[in-house]
Amino acid sequence: MNTPPRQSAFYDSKRRLAYYFAWASMAFLFLELTLGFLLEFTSRPRAAASADGFRVLHRAFNQDDSDGSRLYVLDPDARPLEPSLSFSDTATALLPEGRDLTLFFGSHSARLVDGKIVGSADLNQKWPVLAALADTPGAWIFGWRENAVVARRRQKDDWSSEIVLATSPAVDQIVASRDGATGPLVAWRERGTGTIKTALYDGSSFVPKASYEIGAAEHWDLVLTAGRHLLIVYNRDDRTYRYVTLRLECCPDCPSPLALRRIRFSEPVLLLGRKVTGLAAAVLGDRLRIFITRMSTLMTASLPLATLEPDPAASKLQSIDSQAPWRHISAAFAPVLLIFCSFSMIFLGFVLFRERARVARGIPVSGPQPADFLQRLMALTLDLLLLSPFFVILLELLNVAPDGGLSDLEDPRILPVLYVFLAVHFLYYFLMEWRLGWTVGKRIIGLRVTELDGSRLSLRGALVRNMIRLFEVGNPVGALVGTAMVLMTRRRQRLGDLAGRCLVVQDLPE
Repeated sequence: MNTPPRQSAFYDSKRRLAYYFAWASMAFLFLELTLGFLLEFTSRPRAAASADGFRVLHRAFNQDDSDGSRLYVLDPDARPLEPSLSFSDTATALLPEGRDLTLFFGSHSARLVDGKIVGSADLNQKWPVLAALADTPGAWIFGWRENAVVARRRQKDDWSSEIVLATSPAVDQIVASRDGATGPLVAWRERGTGTIKTALYDGSSFVPKASYEIGAAEHWDLVLTAGRHLLIVYNRDDRTYRYVTLRLECCPDCPSPLALRRIRFSEPVLLLGRKVTGLAAAVLGDRLRIFITRMSTLMTASLPLATLEPDPAASKLQSIDSQAPWRHISAAFAPVLLIFCSFSMIFLGFVLFRERARVARGIPVSGPQPADFLQRLMALTLDLLLLSPFFVILLELLNVAPDGGLSDLEDPRILPVLYVFLAVHFLYYFLMEWRLGWTVGKRIIGLRVTELDGSRLSLRGALVRNMIRLFEVGNPVGALVGTAMVLMTRRRQRLGDLAGRCLVVQDLPE
């Protein structure tokens, strides 16, 4: 019996598609293995001013969760003076002293001179150094151990015994600052609370000072300048698409107390990885320099201390270092696309086995052939991959993207995310299927949507079909019902197909 030409052509097209997916899988595997190591994410910055500018340290890690640190040496205008340095371990604090720079890695330290490690030491203590501060006659280090905030002071080349600043449950951050001969001023926040506490060294002991309520704000820093405490807070509720807003306040007892105010910095609109992952501040001369880490970008801006208002020349966040956008996009989508292409080859294997048997036996094709469940699943996955960048961009434009990620179901922004997803989903499927009879995913896999008689999909059919899709993709119950209907019905129809009187069929050649 002769092979039906339409059936043979369909089999050949699916075989070619399987080869394409095989090559794509290898390409995405290569991207995952290379870019996964090259792409670096940033968080938890620490900043310190020195005579020639700033030293900025932040946590640096890649997709494989390999923790490390990166150090920047900047001039007073926050321009790099030399190439940044990478460390394989996570540094927890930095201490610049002239040409010397000491980095602390937990309870160990490394001394650098002109960017080169010249020595290391074990501090012989059971707690990690979380903050460090240069002072006369000796530097300070601060940390937490056994329900207490503690400090040690360097005397010549030796560190003193521990000094207890205050009793405290576990802390999530400690910062230290001084202003001339005043200080150190130490600030910490107890883990799980919204209260920042402070203590000021009066020459003989640390005296408790003002406390601040910052609520659920994740990132903050505090500096001592002109005799007053200056608290800088980032709160996600103040986020917009084009601006980063910081809150500034100081203690009521400070000279010339500062009323709570919001400072807004503009930033590039097309910025990938907009989530703020850390905040640090340092004072140099008459300006307050602020450093912000994003997912893959280190940014900075400054304020004059006299007014604490952004001037036109410095009201925009500037990038100090950033990953190339193409690398960021590739690294984000490579693992997802690798999984999709790999599973697609498996799904196509089932299709090829079936079509090969039909071609070999010369089984004729009569009327539209309903699409299999696996083919429809492949097309759906491909469409979701296509929509995801537009979905993420729209979330940022509408300022509803959760800081904790889309998996943070307790975030109150999750509900607007669902509305945005359903709206994008509906418009894409409705317009594409009504006007063309297919979506991009269906076109690639070789499917189309028709009326029951094989004619072009009507406006009513597209509308009803995709209105019911909102129920089927908007909750797990709907997804289970839709899947069960496709598997159980003779023509592989889900609820939307039955209500809209339409079919998803194999797009056989004419």
